[in-house]
Amino acid sequence: MLRATLVTLAAFGIALAAQAQPERGPATPTPQTETITDPDAIAARLRFWATDSGDPVYFGEVRNVDARSRRVLGHYQCLAIAFIRYEAGVFHYYHKMWARSPDGSCRYDDVTSRRVGNRGLCVRDNQANGPRAPATARMTKDNFDWQNGRFRTIDTRARRVGETPACVPPNGAAAGLFSLQIVGDRFRLITTRPLSYELNMAPQDPRSPPTAPVF
Repeated sequence: MLRATLVTLAAFGIALAAQAQPERGPATPTPQTETITDPDAIAARLRFWATDSGDPVYFGEVRNVDARSRRVLGHYQCLAIAFIRYEAGVFHYYHKMWARSPDGSCRYDDVTSRRVGNRGLCVRDNQANGPRAPATARMTKDNFDWQNGRFRTIDTRARRVGETPACVPPNGAAAGLFSLQIVGDRFRLITTRPLSYELNMAPQDPRSPPTAPVF
């Protein structure tokens, strides 16, 4: 009898505790990061010199990629890209890459004093005497012959990234294209070299480049 009473009281206490629990509303959904992979949709999010009154430049970095897993790794070089035009799945672009400063920053606002590690071979730069010469990474329309240059391309049809045959005959000098996408506010191009070219999607005036990290 006593045991039955204790069991009944315990059940009653559990019921009261359950009724005292505050009601919970529906769980707040986790915001989903938008990912864009269609080349036309990616182009629609970019600004191109051929159709823009200004000369917007995108800043970011090149990162190493694990060749087997395609996992993006750490920093390789600093990066600035100007997208020139887009035609039927082909992005024409001009880029410059350079090493970090001794303090570990890319110093987007002070790059004229350091050697550019990599840039387009067939675009005449007013401040460089050859493709490996010191040059400014401040890319403006009046700094080089952007209307007549033979630019590097991201060819989403042929799945190739780099110099075209018009620049480096007979076959060009290009890596394969592994993936191209916009993820949130980041443009990401991964080649089979393998490297990942990553840009902040907010274009900047090259005359007033970022003074802080862009990621």
